[in-house]
Amino acid sequence: MRWFCLPFLPLSLVLCLPNHPWPLPALQDVSIDSVNMRHTLSWRPLDAFCWTAALYTVQFQGEFERTILNDSWLDSPKCRRTPRTHCDLTPDLGSDSDYGVRVRAECGQQVTPWTRLNALFNRRETLLRPLEMAVEAMGDGVRVSFERLPQTASVGITLWRQGQEQEASTVRLEQTPILFTALQEGAVYCVRACTYLDGRPGSAPTDTHCVTIRDHEEPWKKPTAAMVTVVVMAALLFAVFWSVGRCKAEGCHAHFQKEPLPFSLQQPNWPMELLPYPEQGEICEPITALFLLELT
Repeated sequence: MRWFCLPFLPLSLVLCLPNHPWPLPALQDVSIDSVNMRHTLSWRPLDAFCWTAALYTVQFQGEFERTILNDSWLDSPKCRRTPRTHCDLTPDLGSDSDYGVRVRAECGQQVTPWTRLNALFNRRETLLRPLEMAVEAMGDGVRVSFERLPQTASVGITLWRQGQEQEASTVRLEQTPILFTALQEGAVYCVRACTYLDGRPGSAPTDTHCVTIRDHEEPWKKPTAAMVTVVVMAALLFAVFWSVGRCKAEGCHAHFQKEPLPFSLQQPNWPMELLPYPEQGEICEPITALFLLELT
């Protein structure tokens, strides 16, 4: 604040105000809201007149800062001199230790006292709520995705065929999306999910989403493909027979030329003479026969 005096008073009674800043009141209603491992600090705006926009700074202190760094405080990178009245501390409160959190406001050269949370905060105190889930059929499977998965928590997804919930199977995942494959075509499958944190009961389940697994090929595709094949083959045969029937001799000879035989297969015009094969006479050999007569 600048010096200012009241000019209408006598000089001896001139009242001049000091130039040190007026103290600003501390911030009120500082609280932290933690849902599904997302931690948001909020506070009420500065309850004092300020010529400029009020800026806010948030600091945090974990067990490491208290014991190793001599009770020091660290600025939140996202909430250093910010005009907003809330701060996302999710990346800053990254362990299961107890954290202290405080915030103050700046108005020009003036600052308010630090205002701390009423108690230390541990992220394991987060409130687990059902997640926003999207379910869609893809081929012979079901694709399940979530807009944002909670940190250090897992999601249990339960899948069953409609009418067979007693045979439902549940899987845990820490990333999204997930695809359930090899499901029966034409059947209806239902999905719901819960959020889990180690050592704590799960959240309330999401709404149940049901989808139908459609056939890979639509029923009209096979008969249509067969009909198109028949029509194309008939058109090709008609074109071939029509071309043969309408083809003139000259045109056919022009389009279908007879290729000469290669030289090796052609019959040579060499002179040929058949030589007579000498006939051989029948060979006879003399045979001598002896006859013995018996006289009585």
